[in-house]
Amino acid sequence: MDRDFNLTKKPVTPVVGVDVFIPDSESRVLLIKRTVNGLWCTPRGSHDLGETLEECGVREVLEETGFEIKINRLLGVFSSLKYESVNYPWKGREYLHCFFMGEIIGGVGSPTVEAEEIGWFYRDQLPPLSDGHEPRINYGFDFLENAQLPPYFE
Repeated sequence: MDRDFNLTKKPVTPVVGVDVFIPDSESRVLLIKRTVNGLWCTPRGSHDLGETLEECGVREVLEETGFEIKINRLLGVFSSLKYESVNYPWKGREYLHCFFMGEIIGGVGSPTVEAEEIGWFYRDQLPPLSDGHEPRINYGFDFLENAQLPPYFE
């Protein structure tokens, strides 16, 4: 869940977030439709003090989808400096997105307070995406096609 931010004071360091690319056996990706803006993205959220990035990814996916996952690998590190924030409610914040691949190991998928819908999508059938998610999702699909790709860094 996105944590309470002081929206009147801009932070002096980037907010660290974790995004998780979760493919299924048909090479579709799990996406959520965010309640805050009605657009789709990978399960994701802000890192909390006292947890590892892996723990953050596992927690966020469970909170947003009901699925229990394990993190398999780092796909890359992306910066909000590389995209325009048009539809995100907390404009003006700088984000560092740690992008991981995960797999479902349990749970039951269902909409949540943060995700009004969840769904599985092929690369050529992606729904309207939230700011900055297209390059990450495309890199996840690229990795599915070529597992020798190195982690991506911006």
